Amino acid sequence: MAKRFEDKVVVITGSSRGIGLELAQRFSKEGANVVIMGRNLDKAEEALKTLETPGSIALRCDVSVEADAMAMGEMVIETFGRVDALVNNAGIFPVKLFENMTLEDWNAVMAIDLNGTFLATRALYPYMQKQKSGKIVNIASIAGREGGFGMTHYSAAKGGVIAFTKALARECARMNIQVNAVAPGIVETDTALGTFPEQSLREQRSQTPAGRLARVDDLYGTVAFLCSPESDFLVGQCLAVDGGITMI
Repeated sequence: MAKRFEDKVVVITGSSRGIGLELAQRFSKEGANVVIMGRNLDKAEEALKTLETPGSIALRCDVSVEADAMAMGEMVIETFGRVDALVNNAGIFPVKLFENMTLEDWNAVMAIDLNGTFLATRALYPYMQKQKSGKIVNIASIAGREGGFGMTHYSAAKGGVIAFTKALARECARMNIQVNAVAPGIVETDTALGTFPEQSLREQRSQTPAGRLARVDDLYGTVAFLCSPESDFLVGQCLAVDGGITMI
């Protein structure tokens, strides 16, 4: 029996660890050839060893650097000849009050979370245009809708990702390229648990109707749907995978 993503090429930014790696592992279980990437090639290659599909590859790519992103796009096409889905997952989420925030702090988040989404998309978009098919899924955040305490830079970047999603979706839907976003709350990963104060984690759980933080499994179900043919008529949407905390 064929797997849902058998022989599909799925590119996931920021996938050498954390959410990106877990998403990559799940796509691989469903037959996809996954492109793992991160700023450290050794870590990306270690992550690659955890995938089931032998056709998957690992690349060094800093999505905030234009040359890296363009080289990534070229390598994907050189290796596979096509790209079926791009998941823009790379991001950082430092917590810092605005009164203490510097321009350097602000730019560091914008460079990866917003500019990185633009650059990775721009690197692969021309090939999707030629194919007249493709799925682009941007990992946003409820912070981009509601704002996050101590996260003005991150909230602004993710708000930009949501707006970018809607604007690009309008341009390319007629080319059979669907662009959508997923907006989770805090996802229960080692990185998140080590970044957010315990009080913030307790508050998020208590404010969430589902009574818990999101898990990567929760996120994967929606991301995989958006990368599948079942979502072909879903255009420019931002789906909240947050246990009901926003209910928008």
